[in-house]
Amino acid sequence: MSSSELHCIIDRSGSMAEYGKPMLLVNLLRYIRQFTTQHSKSTSYFSWREDITEIFWLAEADVELPAAEDSSDIASLCSWSEVNSEATLLVLTDGYFKLNTEQRQLISQVDNLFFIGVGGDADLAQLITLSNHSYRAEQLDHVLHTIWRPEIVAGGPLNRVDLAGVIVENESEDDDEW
Repeated sequence: MSSSELHCIIDRSGSMAEYGKPMLLVNLLRYIRQFTTQHSKSTSYFSWREDITEIFWLAEADVELPAAEDSSDIASLCSWSEVNSEATLLVLTDGYFKLNTEQRQLISQVDNLFFIGVGGDADLAQLITLSNHSYRAEQLDHVLHTIWRPEIVAGGPLNRVDLAGVIVENESEDDDEW
């Protein structure tokens, strides 16, 4: 998957205000901003609670989180994923939301959806049932590299090197042994 646009959706339900999740979330967002800036990737940030609304931060300003309260509306995430099928969706959540059977089926069929389980109490079991792209917060770097990995061309290795020959060619009698 190598979509040019990343939509980072931040769960702002009440459970995201517990157990140090706000500071972890700020640090994850700082990392995403640094990574995408260094790799010239297009990223938009969205707050998810009752609905999904875009967040704008100045480039020189630090991350500021909207208030966390109530519960996140899973129906809005379902409709958002349908409308934004061309973008890669990265959802930062603890996974504490209720889904009905239809919503669970819809979410599990979205192949451009990545979940990052935020917090030590994140419900990774639920997130894994929703997507094969579900990870713990400490795997964020791996996820970003997975999202933007270069397309691999089918075929054999590009170049083979005989290391035994290289080592013999570079040895000389004047080399010091360490």
